Amino acid sequence: MQAEELWAEFCQKKNIDINTPYEAWAFCGGGKEGDELADLVLEGKKLGTASAYDEYVLEEALEEIPKVGDYSVILRDNEEAVCVIRTYDVYIRAFGDVPPFHGYAEGEGNRSLEYWRDVHKRAFAPGLLECGVEFTDESKIICEKFSVEYIPNKTTDCDELLFVEPSMTYAEEIMAYRQEMLEAESSFDGCFSLKRHESPQSFVDHCIEWSNPRRPVDEHGAWGNVIMVIRKSDNKMVGCFQIHNVLTERMEKYTGHVGYSVRPSERRKGYATRILAKAKDFLSSFGFEEIVVAFLPDNEGSRKTIFA
Repeated sequence: MQAEELWAEFCQKKNIDINTPYEAWAFCGGGKEGDELADLVLEGKKLGTASAYDEYVLEEALEEIPKVGDYSVILRDNEEAVCVIRTYDVYIRAFGDVPPFHGYAEGEGNRSLEYWRDVHKRAFAPGLLECGVEFTDESKIICEKFSVEYIPNKTTDCDELLFVEPSMTYAEEIMAYRQEMLEAESSFDGCFSLKRHESPQSFVDHCIEWSNPRRPVDEHGAWGNVIMVIRKSDNKMVGCFQIHNVLTERMEKYTGHVGYSVRPSERRKGYATRILAKAKDFLSSFGFEEIVVAFLPDNEGSRKTIFA
């Protein structure tokens, strides 16, 4: 199936205006590697991609930088169209500041940040060097996350969850989540101090700082990765979790590798189990075979979820 055919089929089945803009492209420009990455998308392992910001600058194409809401048709090397994706998160960071969750989301190799850095340094450096630009840890990277919107002959999950690094794209949902938790006098487990942040920008900046792999370790531990859980159908934040890949002695006793919470109005819908499963899978990219998950003694719901 060609890109135009797949796009028309997608629009007809999803009731989308066929004149909606989209791009058709292959990972890595095609070839065997591009086909392998397309397969990872179809398997549900690859939900992210990255590109070098300087390439857009050199080509004078900054207006083409991916944006939230963009549609794409993914191609194989033979031009076969395999799926439709839609971008839900985009940010630009220095290469050395790209957080572990992005490496995990790209779905390649062992999904570790170290693997991602090695592969992408080898991918970006030669092309930029040909244009007289040296690739360093300060080189800007466009990090993109996407959801799979359509695969021919496959039913999509009507209750799909998006796992999103904190950003101002979801500022209203961050504050709505915080308010509901306050009104319910609920514990802010897994929300990384959201309770004390009265503005979404303050919370987002705090989370970005802590997820930076170049941030020095201090007495509070290291590298807290906060992930918001967004229900795709209505863009509602239904939960949140944070993971730590390095624990202090105190954290081993009281907090563990994972903390999570579910919005009070969305509890008892199975979200806690799905959130913990994603957190455990993310932690596996750090090489853990065992993880520590803590819960309050009187929280029977969390106890059942953890031991399920």
